[in-house]
Amino acid sequence: MRYVVMEVLGFGRQLEPETLTAMAEGSEGHRRFQGELAEAALLVTAEAPLKAGEGAVRGRVDAVIHWRGDPTAVEFKTMHDAAFDTVLDRGPRYRHVAQLATYLEFGAYGRGVLVVEGRPSRRRVGFCLARDEAMGRWLRARVEEGLRWAEARRLPPREVSRYCLECDRWRRCFRDEGEREAAVSAHPLWEPEPPLPAIWVRRLSCGAAGPGIDQEWLSEEEGGGEAGAGRSRVLGTDGV
Repeated sequence: MRYVVMEVLGFGRQLEPETLTAMAEGSEGHRRFQGELAEAALLVTAEAPLKAGEGAVRGRVDAVIHWRGDPTAVEFKTMHDAAFDTVLDRGPRYRHVAQLATYLEFGAYGRGVLVVEGRPSRRRVGFCLARDEAMGRWLRARVEEGLRWAEARRLPPREVSRYCLECDRWRRCFRDEGEREAAVSAHPLWEPEPPLPAIWVRRLSCGAAGPGIDQEWLSEEEGGGEAGAGRSRVLGTDGV
């Protein structure tokens, strides 16, 4: 929440060289992926503005495709291969699924697809997400709270977690790296208010390497999952 309010108020970011490199590689991957969707005649539009009615939520959907007759939001993420292996083993990162859930709640999409690609192997795995009422209520509550803080031009209290170790605005919250590391060690899990809702996804079949995109790629795998019907709970590979 504190980071979001900083974004709304126009606070600057401190981007490290390795972060800039990863962002450049991610941008190249996005363009390549969007091109594949276009070649496969799946792409409706790329970088679609999020039309959020209320105007409180802004963003761009990486791609919009037609899947089973419905407009479907697609979010594409790249990460180094070690992190990708963790996603294969434990499921997608909560924050990536939550970002896609935001598009579903505030956009005109009933379904979303998260595609994760490893670097440099270009292996891929996909997950399907349906619009969820509990997640929608949580997102709207957070948006309303963020707007209240922004309108008052004040920063909310810190929500210390492992995310702080990756934050490009951390110097707004801690005097130095030692203080940051000590705070995270004392409270590594992200525990916002209201509490995080569970998110449920279906894993998609991407083939052995999964670089190609076609209609067959968009096939939902059968599986267990606590919710049944092939759904699996996002376990939080990023420590939520």
